[in-house]
Amino acid sequence: MIINAFLALLLFVLAWISFSTIRKLKNTLSQREEIASLFENAPTAMIVINSSNRISQWNEAAHVMFGYTRAEALGKDIIDLIVSLSDRTHVAAVLAKASSVSKHFNTTKDKEELFCEWHNQRHSDTIICTAQDITSSKKVLDDLSKRSTALESSGEAIFYTNHKGLIEFANHSFFTLCPSAQNNIINSHIGDYLFGSVQAMNAILPQFDANNTWKGTVHKSYPGVEKVFSIVITAIYNRNRLFSYVANLHDITKISEHVHSLTHQAHHDPLTGATNRSAMDERLDRAIDHAKATETTVALFFIDLNDFKLVNDTNGHEAGDKLLSGVASNLRACLRNSDTIARFGGDEFVIINEDIKIKEHIETVYKAVQAAINEPIVISSSLVITAKASIGIAQYPEDAPDAQSLLKAADESMYLAKKQKKMGNL
Repeated sequence: MIINAFLALLLFVLAWISFSTIRKLKNTLSQREEIASLFENAPTAMIVINSSNRISQWNEAAHVMFGYTRAEALGKDIIDLIVSLSDRTHVAAVLAKASSVSKHFNTTKDKEELFCEWHNQRHSDTIICTAQDITSSKKVLDDLSKRSTALESSGEAIFYTNHKGLIEFANHSFFTLCPSAQNNIINSHIGDYLFGSVQAMNAILPQFDANNTWKGTVHKSYPGVEKVFSIVITAIYNRNRLFSYVANLHDITKISEHVHSLTHQAHHDPLTGATNRSAMDERLDRAIDHAKATETTVALFFIDLNDFKLVNDTNGHEAGDKLLSGVASNLRACLRNSDTIARFGGDEFVIINEDIKIKEHIETVYKAVQAAINEPIVISSSLVITAKASIGIAQYPEDAPDAQSLLKAADESMYLAKKQKKMGNL
């Protein structure tokens, strides 16, 4: 009976061991199947190669990425199959390492070139390789690199800001154009740098057009030099949120000076520097329009130099020219910047005195004009001339309703003053 019991126990133990072994085997097979399923269905290309770089496993994602089916890939040298010629030496060196990460060009079955990131892990004589197509990311980086190079090497002066308007970058051309800005432009606000204040920048924001662009001119002072820039500022948005301002600057100082010179020549008498007759007409019209709107007075002084012909005949035309220039200069010195002094004819001047609120102002100006005209003018070391003049005055709206009528009234007033002076000298 003892023997029978022992045999029964032995049979039970053997049965249990067999059952445990079978269960472990099933678990192992289940795990392998699960691993195989994960490998096959992984979203990333996964490839297993042996020590000779020949492919032993090739999942569906690798098929999709490179175009080769599993049957076409198995047994092939991975370098010969999918690595671009230019990168093959590099990839062979990478695969010889225990583990590695690399980026290089690959080719598909259809000869399309991809740029992939590879993670390689060696296990004994096997290497598990995973590949991710980063062609689009590389293209973005390449585009950014090209744009950065173009930006840096551009002949145009360019800078850009962050979303707060703080300047982050300025290219080489900018620092060539504005060398003194080298040490203080980065991290300064675009408004402070271009317009003198952030508030000034905020004031132009409503002027940006439909393309989020503003164009204008800015005057900048640098040590020893004044410059005028033509500026284009573009606001860049991402999902309706400001991302950056990009500013392009063109130095138009010489052009501006030339235009200013031409404009000055077009509006001023070349001898005296006084406003010429055509510009005087425009200013008189504007002065009267302003007086209508503000209910103020415009006084027009018509000045005729007495005995000017005698100066020319006695001392020569050069002396006459110096006398005219001297009179014009003295008149400018006694009047406001807002007043206009115009050379009306050979020896005639017109003064537009606008925005007058009290009548006493006209009398004060009249006395100042008389004193300026009577100031001795040095013609040469041996010749000093004191000019005399007849002055007529007309007021808008008291004496005339429009510019031409006002000019005529002032001219008539001048002739009356000249006539009275002659009668007083008889």
